[in-house]
Amino acid sequence: MPEPRLEIHPDVQNDDLVEITSYIASDNPVAADHVYEAITGLFIELASHPLIGTEYSPLRRTLKGIRMGVVTEYPNYLVYYRPLPGNAGVRILYVLHAARDAATFATTHRRQ
Repeated sequence: MPEPRLEIHPDVQNDDLVEITSYIASDNPVAADHVYEAITGLFIELASHPLIGTEYSPLRRTLKGIRMGVVTEYPNYLVYYRPLPGNAGVRILYVLHAARDAATFATTHRRQ
């Protein structure tokens, strides 16, 4: 069986994770590292099991077909992703704090 594929949108690495870890690191650099590790650990788990996340049912079509995984140790952080064809892995599209409106964010930050 082939290794599951993990594709990460460049803006996840360059924007989402930088913003999250920088915000946390301003108070607690060690905690920022822990949150980063938990989020990227979820990426790997999702790649191996693409359907474990909740199917996101948006009112807007921008997030149609996207699933959402909760970072277990830090449930305020959500990972939005799209399973790859044949459930061969995932493409990570967004990592957001739960207080943010994902549909509004996706409208202004279109990622596929």
